[in-house]
Order: sequence, then structure tokens, then C-alpha cells
Amino acid sequence: MIKYSLVMRGEPRNPEKPKKVYASAQCAQTLTLEELARHIQSHGCVYSVADFVAVTKMLAEATTRMLQEGCRVELDELGTFYPTLGCEGAESMDAFQPDKHIKEVRANWKPGKAFRNLRDGIEFEENMNRRTERKLLAAERKGENKMEL
Repeated sequence: MIKYSLVMRGEPRNPEKPKKVYASAQCAQTLTLEELARHIQSHGCVYSVADFVAVTKMLAEATTRMLQEGCRVELDELGTFYPTLGCEGAESMDAFQPDKHIKEVRANWKPGKAFRNLRDGIEFEENMNRRTERKLLAAERKGENKMEL
């Protein structure tokens, strides 16, 4: 189950348009690599937690190296990682200097088969605690003693 809170958001490109209500996912917890490895092992995996952690760290290191070499890295059902560039524009082709104009290299991810249908089979529940908290803060700011839920 995914809990969500409701938020009002406008369109940054069209600030004159009215804001709309959107759902924002609320994560229940953050799992570490070791916790995820224990979860996998508890579901019948024959590899140890240490094996899983070691292979995952080596995979991350190798993927980083390959992205730095300009490769796409396809990891089957996990998806494909590929590099993109964050650049500052130059006045002309001749004026472009990679050391000056390329500000960062980012790793992008195209989801694989395992991530394509995440919505299938999921239930959603509004996180009422967040809504109640917002209303309580608004009431406090207004100096009100009562609050309508």
C-alpha cells in the first residue's frame, strides 16, 4: 500500500494558471542495502547478505565506470542506465569548450520490465496525519482554538 498526501501545485511555466491538487507519495521507510539483502534472503535466496551486498557494490562501481566511458548499461529487468550532460550554452560552435560549458554528467535511468507496471495491484491510502497536521498548523497561525477536520 502506498500512502499519499494531497498538495496544491501550479505550473512553473504558466504561473497564471490556477493550482491543482496532486497526490504526493509518502514513503513508509528507507531500506538500506543490507536490509534489502536480508529481505531477499528471507524469501528463499541461497546467497548470503554479504554476497548480495558485495555484488551490488561491485555492480554500482562498474556501472559508474562504464557511464564515465560513455556506455549505456542495460541491467535486464532493472532497466538501462545512460549518461546525460548538464551544460551551459556557448555563443557558437567554435566558442564551445567542454571544460567550461559542461557542468555535470548525470546518470539517467530507463526502467526495465520489472518497473513498467508499478501501479498494477497497488492500493492507495491518503495519509490523514499530514492533512490533519497542515490544518492544525493553519489553525495555530490564525490563533484559533478549534479546528475542523
